[in-house]
Amino acid sequence: MARARALRDSNPLAVAVLVAVNLVPLVGVLFWGWDVATILIAYWLENGVIGLINIPKIMLAARDTPVIGPVIAGFFALHYGGFWIGHGIFVFVIVGMATRGAFGFFMGVDPIGNVARDPQVPLIALLLLVSHGVSFFFNYMGRYEYLNTTPMKQMFQPYGRLVILHITIIVGAFFVIGLGQPVALVALLVILKTAVDLLFHLREHAKASQPVTVI
Repeated sequence: MARARALRDSNPLAVAVLVAVNLVPLVGVLFWGWDVATILIAYWLENGVIGLINIPKIMLAARDTPVIGPVIAGFFALHYGGFWIGHGIFVFVIVGMATRGAFGFFMGVDPIGNVARDPQVPLIALLLLVSHGVSFFFNYMGRYEYLNTTPMKQMFQPYGRLVILHITIIVGAFFVIGLGQPVALVALLVILKTAVDLLFHLREHAKASQPVTVI
C-alpha cells in the first residue's frame, strides 16, 4: 500500500525512464560484453550528473533568497565536485584491478584502457543526463517540489543516496571481480543497483511531493 502511494508521488514517465536507463547496462552485460569496469565508470558518471542537476535545484529552492542561492550552489559544486573526483580515483583503482590485476593501476598501466574511450561511455552519460533531467522537469519543477525544500536541505540531498548506493555497488564489484566476473553476477549487480535506485527515487519524491498552493 505504501509503495502504491509512493509511485503516485513520482511522475510515471520519470519512473519509467529511470528503470529503462538503469537496465541499459544489463543489456550491455548480456549482449555487448560489458564488464565491471564499464559498469563502475557508468555509475561514477551518474554521480556527476546528479551533482550537476542538483545545482539548479538549489537555485530554485532559493527563489526567495536570490543572494543565498548562488553561494550555497557554489559551495556545493566545490564540495561535491571534490567528493566526486575522490570517488572517481577509487573507482579507477577498482577498474585497474578488474582489467590489469591487483597492481595494474599502480604500475603505470592505464587503469581504464579502452573503456574510457569507448563510445558506450559517453552514451551512458547522455542517457543518465536524460533520465535525471526528466525527473527534474516532471517531478522537481512539474510537481513544485522545490516549494517544499530549502537551499541547505537540497544541498545535502544527494549525499545519502550516493554513499549508501555506491558502498553496495563497490562491495558487490569486489565480490564479482574476486569470482572472475561471471556474466550472471555482473548482471545481478546491475539489477541490484536498479532496485535500490528505484527505492531511493520513490522515497525521495514521496517526501518531496507534499500539497502546495501555487499562486
